[in-house]
Amino acid sequence: MFRRITVLLLALSLVVGGTSCSAPDDGTSTADALAKALTSHTVGDLSFDKPSADVQKELTEISKGIDPVWPTVAVSGVAITNDTARVSLNYTWKLPDVDKVWTYATGADMKRDGKNWVITWSPEMLQPELKPGERLAISTTNGKRAGILSADGQAIVKDRTVQIVGINKDGLTDAQAAASAKALAAVLDIDSAAYAAKVKAYGAVAFVDALTLREEAFNALDKDKLNAVEGILVTRSTMPLAPSRTFASAILGSVHEATAEDIEKSKGKIIAGQIIGSGGLQAAFDAQLAGTPGITVSAVPAATADTATASAEATGDAGTSPADAAAPPRPLFIVEPVDGKDVKTTLVPGIQSAAESALDSVKTPSSIVVMRPSTGAILASANGPDSAGYNTAFLGQYAPGSTFKMATSLALLRTGMGPTSTVSCTPEFTADGKKFLNAPGYAPEATGEVSLTTAVAHSCNTAFVSQFEKLSQDNLADAAGALGIGMENDLGLDAYMGNVPRDSKGTEHAASLIGQGKVQVSPLAMATMMSSMVKGTAVTPVLVDGHDGKAKLAAGAALTTKEAGELRILMRAVVTDGYLSTLADLPGSEAIGKTGTAEFGTDTPPRTHSWVIAAQGDIAVAVFVEDGDLGAITGGPLAKAALLAAK
Repeated sequence: MFRRITVLLLALSLVVGGTSCSAPDDGTSTADALAKALTSHTVGDLSFDKPSADVQKELTEISKGIDPVWPTVAVSGVAITNDTARVSLNYTWKLPDVDKVWTYATGADMKRDGKNWVITWSPEMLQPELKPGERLAISTTNGKRAGILSADGQAIVKDRTVQIVGINKDGLTDAQAAASAKALAAVLDIDSAAYAAKVKAYGAVAFVDALTLREEAFNALDKDKLNAVEGILVTRSTMPLAPSRTFASAILGSVHEATAEDIEKSKGKIIAGQIIGSGGLQAAFDAQLAGTPGITVSAVPAATADTATASAEATGDAGTSPADAAAPPRPLFIVEPVDGKDVKTTLVPGIQSAAESALDSVKTPSSIVVMRPSTGAILASANGPDSAGYNTAFLGQYAPGSTFKMATSLALLRTGMGPTSTVSCTPEFTADGKKFLNAPGYAPEATGEVSLTTAVAHSCNTAFVSQFEKLSQDNLADAAGALGIGMENDLGLDAYMGNVPRDSKGTEHAASLIGQGKVQVSPLAMATMMSSMVKGTAVTPVLVDGHDGKAKLAAGAALTTKEAGELRILMRAVVTDGYLSTLADLPGSEAIGKTGTAEFGTDTPPRTHSWVIAAQGDIAVAVFVEDGDLGAITGGPLAKAALLAAK
């Protein structure tokens, strides 16, 4: 009996013991662990046919040229034959800034070692075409940068010849290189210390660029002094450039070769040698102009033949020759770059050049904006030399002075007045304790009880200020909004469209009626206002063809055809009977306009902004000079030049 119980217990213990032992790995668990290890780029404590530390080191070396990009790896099957197994692996790479996914299948071999499996290390498990001694490398190529076009589809910005001036350090001592840097900086009129530091930082055999010049600028250099610089080197190249350095520069922007700072800030999106936009449309539409970069993943030889040989020997693969260190890269995956797409503007080069020429001699910030009222197209936007690169036309914020009387006139028309309605033009008027005067030299025959038309033609300040108790600030803001002031609109570039505060009271409200107080506009806003009065409805300015600015007008009732017609009657009188008689002899359709002078600063007498808005046919112009005389004196000739150029 005791023996039967002992046998029964022994049998039971065998059964229980057998069911509690884990089943041998059929290769699946090790295969899954390998896929996870390859995905994480860390082999951990997996068993290989060589020390795991050596495998990790080689894995790191192979991937150094592609880091931090790395694939996701998954097991698609495990095929076992006796004590060996073949693991099928699927790789999925999501490469930066590339929509196309790189996928492929490869495999790894394993050998059974008792209950476990030992993985045979080979570069093939990373990529089937990768040979011992080779490394992965990723390179980016850029397509051709597109151009910026004029309204007729011709290239404004296109590849033009440039000369890259610098020093070739090959054969120069450190002292010679430093002396040459100083000498070249003097010839080019650049920062000597900064260029000397750049030369010092470059390698012993290197070309260190100092300045990239347009052909005409290079030709103007003193060639004797240039050629006297030891190590001087000039290379010819091309860059996408406008017709001249100043041509619509605030709008177009510029391009330059990516700096180390650009590359660092881009977090890998910009590479060395890439041409990138700086300011203006070049920066705003950089992605469209640059296109989509291409990517090539290649198998490249290790840095030296010794490294490659050691890597091959470490694999134990005597049947595979190590990579030749001098062999060219072998592409494994290629995504071709896509060229950029042109940006078509509404600019007309002839009008733009004429506007810039008209401002050449203006010794203060200034601008001319020319628009086509029927479409809102900006035909020209010029800034004078003293704007010093600032986009005064789009971003300037200034009091509009008497040009704003057209908004006030619209508000008065909406109270029931008309061009023939009578207003009082006195030599002075006191509003809320502040005395307002007319401009010096105001025509005495245009004083007294005069028509609204006469008050506009001669720009009578007191006639408008005297309405300050009858015309609310809200009504004034509504009228300005109906003419496009204060609208929201994405031009593709930053632009200020003006502001008429609704909370101005007393003296400030009275001043608002003549474009002072806290009323602020830009030259673009005033060109838009003029265009709206010509078209008969609020005009949205357009700079880039096909770009939806999602315009939204400021609050207030829309401009009517009747209102616009009466405003044009008022502005025609400015030409026939008022201060803009210089436009009377323009050939073609009748010209209309309004002058403006806005006081600023604390000087006595105060300094003044000079304004003119004018139109003829389907052309509207706004002229601004920051520190000028009366609008008619300073701005009148500039407006005439712009209108003539636009014919």
